[in-house]
Amino acid sequence: MGDGLDAILKARSTVNSGEVLGADLQTCGPMFTAPGGHGTEYAKNLPPPLQDAFQKQTTRLPASSEEAKQQVDALKERGVDCIKAILESGAGGRVFNRFDTALFDTVAQEAHADSLPLAVHTGDARDVNDAVQARADSIEHGSFRQKIPDALFEQMAKQGTFYDPTLSAGEAFKDFAAGDDSLLKRSLVQQVGPSDLLSGTEQVLNSSEGEAIRKAIAEYPIDMTIAIDNLKRAHEHGVLLVTGSDAGNFLVIHGPTVQNELELWVRAGIPPAVALQAATSNAARLLRADNHIGSIRPGNDADMLVVDGNPLEDIFATERISLVVFKGERIERTTLFDQH
Repeated sequence: MGDGLDAILKARSTVNSGEVLGADLQTCGPMFTAPGGHGTEYAKNLPPPLQDAFQKQTTRLPASSEEAKQQVDALKERGVDCIKAILESGAGGRVFNRFDTALFDTVAQEAHADSLPLAVHTGDARDVNDAVQARADSIEHGSFRQKIPDALFEQMAKQGTFYDPTLSAGEAFKDFAAGDDSLLKRSLVQQVGPSDLLSGTEQVLNSSEGEAIRKAIAEYPIDMTIAIDNLKRAHEHGVLLVTGSDAGNFLVIHGPTVQNELELWVRAGIPPAVALQAATSNAARLLRADNHIGSIRPGNDADMLVVDGNPLEDIFATERISLVVFKGERIERTTLFDQH
């Protein structure tokens, strides 16, 4: 959902070839955004030559509808699995240029024409409205600072737009701003998180650089009560839900954060069965990969986690992994740890 194009396509090829064991990668590659929009700030501290290379790999900044259409088509030719666009303009101390809605609509139309799912990063109710009107396939984040109107959730349910609230990201932002690294201490994170990433994050958290980052994050309005209410009302209106983590942010580790996301949902009042469906069959359906992953049925890949306990009764059982089955074969978890 915003990786460098060449690197993520190479990673997908490496996994698909069997050279290494890895998850079924669905790749989006560059993010469609505005010059100075959210997504462009990640390059600001790089040397100028590297900034240009980084931007070319991770962003698309169309200046016209024709260019937007060409850029979507070019990504289709490269073999990406989906398109990501960013509408958020930020708030507080993190303000960005907003993607022009006419250009966004062109991106949406061309993604649909090319049969590519469109995921849209949103920050407030206006963003969600614009994404829903463009018939986005998924709303990423929703809003951590504004209530999303019930009418929008009703429209999402009718047209089959998925909702991914990424509560984990909001929780992590709040914790990092407070200097709290307890998310890194979770047992599953300690088991599978890259040790250099875990130690490096702790070092940054306790450094002067980390203090500056914490101050900047603290200025961004995040209200978990609003985010949780949005999720609960989306469920009440029958919106299709999917679990995402926004991994890559501080304290949000690829892999084990999914379990934390499920726990946050259940704690908020979402039934465990609904949360588990969001992480499995609904996710596969959104990715248009439900013909081989996401559920246990004849003809699908035999990809399964066997856990110690019943997650329908105790969602924390999803962290107690007893066995990994990948494409029908039992995988020794220790070999996975050694591999990465």
